Amino acid sequence: MPERRIVFAFTMAIEGKIMSASLGTVEFEPDGKGTRLIVTERDAFLDGIDKSGTRKNGVGGLLVKLGPYLEHAQAA
Repeated sequence: MPERRIVFAFTMAIEGKIMSASLGTVEFEPDGKGTRLIVTERDAFLDGIDKSGTRKNGVGGLLVKLGPYLEHAQAA
């Protein structure tokens, strides 16, 4: 199925010092009348400041806001 995946890469830094690097995918699959969202992210934590729990909570918080945003966008 074409155009169902977003691939992204980024680094995070504090005061110019890279603390982590990430490679991720977001996949969209048909699921009945809706869509199943699959998020995969691989992280390298380089200085011990950032941790997987912090990253998981951050991404989770963004995904919680995604549903209402898409519903509002669809209604407009």
